Order: sequence, then structure tokens, then C-alpha cells
Amino acid sequence: MSEIDESVNAYKFLQNFILSEQLYKTAEFDAKWYSSFAGFSRMIDHDYCDHCSANSVFEWNCDQYIHDMFCKLAEYNTDSQNPIIRCINDPHRNQEFFIDYLFFCTGCKRIHYYTLMFKGNTVTKIGQYPSFASKEKLELKKYKNLNIVKKYYIELMRSVDAYSQHMGIASFVYLRRIYEHMVEKEYAKLPDTIKKSNASFDEKMKAVDKKLHIIPPELDTQKSKIYSVLSKGIHEYEEDECYELYPAMRTIIILMLENYLSDKESKQQLEEIEKTLKSK
Repeated sequence: MSEIDESVNAYKFLQNFILSEQLYKTAEFDAKWYSSFAGFSRMIDHDYCDHCSANSVFEWNCDQYIHDMFCKLAEYNTDSQNPIIRCINDPHRNQEFFIDYLFFCTGCKRIHYYTLMFKGNTVTKIGQYPSFASKEKLELKKYKNLNIVKKYYIELMRSVDAYSQHMGIASFVYLRRIYEHMVEKEYAKLPDTIKKSNASFDEKMKAVDKKLHIIPPELDTQKSKIYSVLSKGIHEYEEDECYELYPAMRTIIILMLENYLSDKESKQQLEEIEKTLKSK
């Protein structure tokens, strides 16, 4: 692999870890990347700014301290044949070093703050402001304002809280409750000629989907799998497995809510149009 490719991989790793990984997440990387880390002068993030009340560009610019720190870390974690240099570096090889990253909103200069701990060939996120939960809740406020049933919004907030505290199984519980409540509520509205007293959840979901497309068309082939994964997350999967799967499952539930809202709003608009035309 060329030096350019190595540098690109190092940049993507560091950027993703800073901006996307959860608090207290530890990851391993190639210690040779410390030299690449020292060479990064700028990073960009697109995130929600609570002061601007809009998605904004956040920018980080490297200062001399961070550059020098990574240069030292590159030296400390590189094997040297020189016994003098090796003697100097060895005490620092597995010592913790802390680095702060401050991303400034290019609009209002509001700061998003991240703290990483580097130790040998590992990095751990030990601080973040705003917290993951806070940032997610700001993004999800729109569901509260769009008149989604209050229960869905509350469950979504609770799932985010659980995930932010590394409770993967608990986060799945709340996502599944949203899924179940949406299906059960709409199934209860179906004509008695369609409903079955002993219908399984899968049967209810299929019956509801014929009337109201809760699940986006792109996920049609995964209808049964979605609920199956949510259930396995509660009854079978380990905590870490649920934690890793949560972002994908949360996205699916949010897409379902968007789809559900869209269908509801379209239906309401059509009813209003029909009412207007009948009055003429």
C-alpha cells in the first residue's frame, strides 16, 4: 500500500472515530499512523448546530501542540535499533496521552468538543460535548413537532439514552416497542372481516402493510427480518452485538416513521381535497 493510501486510511479512521464512535469506545490502529495523524491540518464535519438551529459545517484546524504530540507518539511507538533512543522511548510506549479536538461551527463559532486517549496502538473516546444522546435528541425533535403519536417520540428518546450508555439490549427494547405499537394500532383499525383473533405479529404486519405502507418499499424483502432481528436482540444477541446493530435498526425505525407520516399526511390531504370538491 502506498504512503498516500495509508494516509487516506489513517484520516478516515481518525475522523470516523472522533465524530461517529460512542463514548468509551476503544479501537486499535496501526501505530505507524501516528505520523499521518501529525500531518492532518484540517477536518470537516456536517452536524446540527443547536445555536444556528440548522445543519452546519463544523471545522477543526490542527494546532502546533497536537502536531508535536503526534510526532512524539510516532517516535515512542516505533521500534528503534538505537539502544539510546529505545531507552528514551520505552517508558512512554504504553503511557496514556490525551488530546482534545475542538470543532467550530463556521456560522456561529459554537464548539463541539471531543477528547481522545491514545495508548500504544489504541485510542479511546473519553469525552464528548454535546453528548451523543443530546445531538441525537436535537435531530429527532422534528418528530415531536410533526405530530407523531407522543408514545413513539418518547420511546425513540429512551432508545437513544440506552444506546448512549452502551446498553444495546435495552435500546432494542424501545425500538421494538415502536414497531409493535405502530402495527398493533393500525391492525386494530382493519375491518373485522380481515382480522384474525389468533393472528401472529408477522400476519398482522402484512395485513397492515397492504393498507398502510409502514415499511419503505426499498425494505419490502426484509419485512419479516426486521422484526426478527429486533426480537433476537432482546432474547438472543449479546449486549455488544445489539450495540453494533443499533444504528442500522434505528435508521430503519426512523424510515418507518417517516413513511408512516408521509402516508398519514397524504391521506389527510386527499380527504381535504375530496371534501372541498364535494362542496362545489
